[in-house]
Amino acid sequence: MKLWWGANVFWLVIFSFLAIIIGTRQVDGAGIAQTPEVRIISYIILGVVFMFILIVQLIWLYFVRKRIRLS
Repeated sequence: MKLWWGANVFWLVIFSFLAIIIGTRQVDGAGIAQTPEVRIISYIILGVVFMFILIVQLIWLYFVRKRIRLS
């Protein structure tokens, strides 16, 4: 269970770091100016990726709790 919590903290830090980068950058790596529309699209992409990670984490939690009950 400690590993599960550690993984969640790791993903929270990564998500926060990437959200701050998206919110504060003026120009992205390709040299495109960051308009509000482009930032929103970037946030949506980040959200979709982390929804996938959330689903994996919840499945992992299910199996961890099931294993703890069997012990």
